Amino acid sequence: MARPEPNKSCHNRHTIPAVFSWQAKRRIGILGGSFNPAHDGHLSLSETARQKARLDEIWWLVSPQNPLKQTDDMAMFDKRLANARALAQYRPWLRVLAIEELSGTTNTIDSLRFIIRHAPRSRFVWLMGTDNLVQFPHWHKARELSRLLPFLVVRRQGSFYQATASYGRQLFGPHSRKRNLSSLASAQPPALAIAPDFIHNLSATDLRKKGLWP
Repeated sequence: MARPEPNKSCHNRHTIPAVFSWQAKRRIGILGGSFNPAHDGHLSLSETARQKARLDEIWWLVSPQNPLKQTDDMAMFDKRLANARALAQYRPWLRVLAIEELSGTTNTIDSLRFIIRHAPRSRFVWLMGTDNLVQFPHWHKARELSRLLPFLVVRRQGSFYQATASYGRQLFGPHSRKRNLSSLASAQPPALAIAPDFIHNLSATDLRKKGLWP
């Protein structure tokens, strides 16, 4: 799964000091994960969320090690980070960050608190596919996390009804699929919205099984 090498300006876009130096208000979607590897499915989810929720930017948070995933076939962190940045290089609205290296955090909720503390004028939305919403109750301090910022969930085939019928309602309470996505960034959490579009089902697991990564 070869990707062009990121150019210098692309790399500079992902540096932490620049991200946290802005004073202007921004509407930012955050997508976390192992990105083992980053692929077109991540891009599809990010672009769908950016358009539907009218977000200024999307940030990918590359995790050194997801505690819910095995380490056996996990590529080195630097390789996953570089691959994600290469995939993002022609999309100026997309930043790929290594927050945990800077903050020393290991859990999503601590990383998000760090981000919110250092960018208080911005409004953040957590992004995920319905397949990850099924796993969400097992995350560290999931209920606290659901009350930290609004969530935007993008549908994936095979997991939508299971996720929204049980796990989503369990942590977020009753929600409406007709929620105005364009104002989600300003919503008071807990707030869960479902984007109406399905994204394609390309997965990192399939790419690894096919020998396309690493």
